[in-house]
Amino acid sequence: MCPHCHSLEVEAAELSGRGTLYSYAVLHHPQHPAFDYPVLAALVDLDEGIRLVTNLVDVDPAGIEIGMRVEATFAPTTAEERAVPVFRPAS
Repeated sequence: MCPHCHSLEVEAAELSGRGTLYSYAVLHHPQHPAFDYPVLAALVDLDEGIRLVTNLVDVDPAGIEIGMRVEATFAPTTAEERAVPVFRPAS
């Protein structure tokens, strides 16, 4: 839903997959067997102006910094041939 006009219309757009870490949390509980802990939940501001909720991967929690540059990669799901976007520190 658009936070400004509350429209439910959607439009597909190609994105760079690059952005900046806006905020994060290190989640330890409640634990579910589908996830590896700790979960590094994050808000990422994409370069195109979209903020999204995601997870951080390939980073030690002690090495996370607000404002760090990140890039998208994809993590497989339990559904066949499906993946979700997650973010890692930009190379």
